[in-house]
Amino acid sequence: MKKYDLIGLGIGPFHLSLAALLKKTQNHSFLFLERKYNFSWHPELMFDDAQMQTTCFKDLVTAADPTSPFSFMNYLVQNGLYYSFMNTGRLVITRKEFEMYCMWVAKSLEEHLQFEQDIKSVEFKEGQFTIKTSKDSFQANNISVATGHTPRYPHFVNKNELSNSFLHAKSETLKNLDLTDKNVIVIGGGQTGLEVFTHALKGKWNTPKSVRLISKRGNLSPLDESSFTNEYFTPNYVDAFYHIDNERKAQIVKTQKLASDGNTPSDLKDLYKMLYLNTLYGKGPDFNILPMRECIDVQKNGSSYKVIVRNNFINETETLNADVVILATGLEQNIPGFLAPISHLLRKDELNRLQVSRNFSLEWEGPKTNKIYALNFSRHGHGIAEPQTSLMAWRSATIVNDLTGENHYNVGNFMKPFIQYSKVES
Repeated sequence: MKKYDLIGLGIGPFHLSLAALLKKTQNHSFLFLERKYNFSWHPELMFDDAQMQTTCFKDLVTAADPTSPFSFMNYLVQNGLYYSFMNTGRLVITRKEFEMYCMWVAKSLEEHLQFEQDIKSVEFKEGQFTIKTSKDSFQANNISVATGHTPRYPHFVNKNELSNSFLHAKSETLKNLDLTDKNVIVIGGGQTGLEVFTHALKGKWNTPKSVRLISKRGNLSPLDESSFTNEYFTPNYVDAFYHIDNERKAQIVKTQKLASDGNTPSDLKDLYKMLYLNTLYGKGPDFNILPMRECIDVQKNGSSYKVIVRNNFINETETLNADVVILATGLEQNIPGFLAPISHLLRKDELNRLQVSRNFSLEWEGPKTNKIYALNFSRHGHGIAEPQTSLMAWRSATIVNDLTGENHYNVGNFMKPFIQYSKVES
């Protein structure tokens, strides 16, 4: 059985980034495993017009290695797209374009990727990890975990009651919806809720009778893309944030919500224009946008549903009727079940969150020579950029340098930040 320097568990953009930057190193063996049969990225929500919320220069590799053959720019050149793409005048691409780019990188790295490998367990014994899948067993000195998010369900949801008419937006069921003449309620006013609401009004799943969007937020608030706000998505800020105490971190992240979880401004403008014209012309389904509402319960009522909400604007309870309820209540990161055999070795905080060191390796009771890297498990420790694609190339480069013990990539020599959060020396 071949033993690898690193085995990555899960193949999404974060691990594709790590694999692409590892490819340039010499004398280091690595492999990435994935249960799906090929690369895909949130296929349930892959609307053709859905945009990324970052520039195309924040791709898998460019921030660490602009000369890499796995850059988005090289993807355009190699596929004959460069001139036509440049003529579009865009720096922000669609999520579908980003997925196509990632699929191209995955094909280029296929010798280091194995799909249809459903990971069952990770064990550690005598200085090595053993990874058991549905098909094979593998051994590695180090592992990396990037298994992505799972749907977040409100407290009142019984998962056994989910159906074709009561579903989470990140569900295979979404693509098979038939909303013909249905009263639809979308719960959640973030980007996913906005997209589902908009496409329901456009008739993507046939023409509904009405569509209502319920949100706890005070409005459909835009993503804050201003220059100084984007300082949060820089290595300098991560360094400053990492070293403060956990209670202060939680308070700060809460205030930064719209820096990472706002709605794409152009989508808001397009939706407003569509609502205006539909109302003016008397076209399209009835609609309501209902902010400052907290959903308390969804109750089955024959073949339909009663949606009970607390209207925090007038401080009253409202009951709404729906034939279809779509939850756009976000995603969450959970410790994967396959880590159970070594779970007792992993250090966690009082909220059962993994403790992630500055170099993105887990703090654990095993040997320091055997690392467990974790990608997108440390929003609480590294800040709001951790779940985003903005810093994935820099994070991957940090891991490569730490794994190999060599400075393959520049991960710390940057221009002085324009906003200083760390202590000022007199």
